[in-house]
Amino acid sequence: MQHNAPSTTTAEHAPARAGRQPGKDYSLHFVLLATVGFFLARLPIIPIRSFDPDEFQHAHAAWCVWKGMLPYKDFFEHHTPWYYYTLSPFFRWFEVDVAFASAKHFLMFGRGLSLALTVLAVLVVILIGRLWEERRVGLVAGLFLVGQPVFFEKTLEIRPDVLALPFYLGALWFLLRGLGRAPGTARRHSRFLAAGLCLGAAIMSTQKMLFVLPGLLSGLAVWVLFAVRRGKGRSLPTTGASGAAGNPLADGSAEPGPRSRVLSSLAFVLGLCIPGVLTFAAFAVQRGSGEFISNNFLLNAEWKHTVGEQLLKFLETSWPILLLSLFGASLVVVEFVRSARRSYGGLLLVSTLLGLIAGVLVVPAAHRQYYLMLLPIVCLLAAKALSFLLERARARVRPWLLALAIVPLSVLPVLDLRAAFATRNDRQLDRLREVLDSTQPTDLVMDGWHGTGVFRPHAFYYFFVHEELADMLSRERVDAYLDALESGRIRPRLIAMDENLLALGSRFARFVHTHYVSRDGFLYFRKEEAH
Repeated sequence: MQHNAPSTTTAEHAPARAGRQPGKDYSLHFVLLATVGFFLARLPIIPIRSFDPDEFQHAHAAWCVWKGMLPYKDFFEHHTPWYYYTLSPFFRWFEVDVAFASAKHFLMFGRGLSLALTVLAVLVVILIGRLWEERRVGLVAGLFLVGQPVFFEKTLEIRPDVLALPFYLGALWFLLRGLGRAPGTARRHSRFLAAGLCLGAAIMSTQKMLFVLPGLLSGLAVWVLFAVRRGKGRSLPTTGASGAAGNPLADGSAEPGPRSRVLSSLAFVLGLCIPGVLTFAAFAVQRGSGEFISNNFLLNAEWKHTVGEQLLKFLETSWPILLLSLFGASLVVVEFVRSARRSYGGLLLVSTLLGLIAGVLVVPAAHRQYYLMLLPIVCLLAAKALSFLLERARARVRPWLLALAIVPLSVLPVLDLRAAFATRNDRQLDRLREVLDSTQPTDLVMDGWHGTGVFRPHAFYYFFVHEELADMLSRERVDAYLDALESGRIRPRLIAMDENLLALGSRFARFVHTHYVSRDGFLYFRKEEAH
């Protein structure tokens, strides 16, 4: 990697140091302050921004785990479980099913936890950029990332993707370190093992992270295939006491050969499997392994609903960074092809990104949170491209050019930030208050997709029903539930009658209008219990 190129002589690098003028270039301070500013601007939005229904879904799932229920077996979920088990212990601080104020505070806490995880993710991106190229690339990539509208919107929410993101980026960081100059084979293997553990943990937070694997494994395969060094496996020659001249490895060690690279790759695969195997074993002990596999992997593989407009929104809100990243990716490819000493870190990032892009095009329901996996690499490549362009200018004007480049690139993020203040959650919180005030903690609530029953026991195994899930429900499953409603075996105290529940059919609608009454046409209370 270029940033790790060994120093040779003092005279050789004197002009570079003079050109950078240490102590007089404050542009990176500006970049860092802008990044912090974007994070601080999130704080007043946390309590007022409208809730994505996904947030209520994930909060309810974590609450069910806190209540001792087993995901997939006792209630429906189709996300891997680590986020719910991470979030559930915090319910000990909140009486969410007793008081509206406590329920609201937990929702704000959940968003605050997402903010903390997002800060961690951005810090790891900065470290990746610094490791891969230089400090400027890392800091600029961090600013680009925190400012992207899709990243801003989705990482502000209660969702498992924000837990998976730092794990995923940690895997990239460990891999880049492993692909670099490791002092010894054992340390290289350990870094690949750590990378596998991190990515395995990300997959156990959300199975969407599986889409990282095709491109990432392709990059590792290229690294293995190019294992034959110059001189047919001989150590590279060294010159001088330090072994710097003529040797790309600062410590004078040889590049890893085919066997070493294969073993490192196997260490990565081993680490990748460990979190999943342990999680599966934990569910097997509780007799829920079958549901764990079917809900998380088999069901999602058969998902029927198609969503395409999110890609257009992503392109509209991030097109400047996407164009820069395209240029950055081309730089990586050209450097890899032309360089006598190939940098596999950049190639790994590009191949991972290409695999993720292919995955987004293949996934039927690629919502905005799917793009969280792409954006860190996109921003790293964009930062590399900007750094390359800056290097073409004179050293004394680079700080000014950097500041001037960042201002127009921040226009779309600032506009999106301003728009976030207009989407308020007052109506959603009012409905949550009404549900908690008019029902007891043990009362069953049937909800569609508005999330009003987030802290109440659900009446249906599918505690949320939206149009995507409705396409997956068999008529037999729905009829069996309607039989239970009509026989009285299941008696919801309240039904939030939204358009998704109406899609269950006329039989369900007749049952609700016969046995329930509503004041607002949305919240229906059982007639004999209505007040």
